[in-house]
Amino acid sequence: MKKNILKLAMLLMTLNILLQTSAFAAQVNVDSDLLPRPGDQLGKTFDELGVVSDLPEVSIEEAITVTIKTILAWSMLLALITIVFIGAYYLKSMGTEEDLSKAKNMIIYLAIGMAIMAAAYGVVVGISQFDFFK
Repeated sequence: MKKNILKLAMLLMTLNILLQTSAFAAQVNVDSDLLPRPGDQLGKTFDELGVVSDLPEVSIEEAITVTIKTILAWSMLLALITIVFIGAYYLKSMGTEEDLSKAKNMIIYLAIGMAIMAAAYGVVVGISQFDFFK
């Protein structure tokens, strides 16, 4: 039973990673002229090619916002995976009162943690939409 749950978890994580990378790859523009191709315009610096001026300007506030949102999103994903393992622990307890209460407490604490993460995500998104820094 443990091996099957572990295999299922590994399969779900692998599918998640594959879907995310394929979605990211679909957004990437392969015909971008942001960087020169090997052999094109040899001997020129990036400043001479004007490549640096094509880069997007990212403020420190935007970078911090994206970083926090990414950390919170990964934390939420980890919490959802943890729910599956707690559910398996709950089923494995087979009616033992001590194990059932442990599993119920873990689910309650995890739900509270997920609510806090969702609230933090909302605060970060809300604050990032204001123009405090301009």
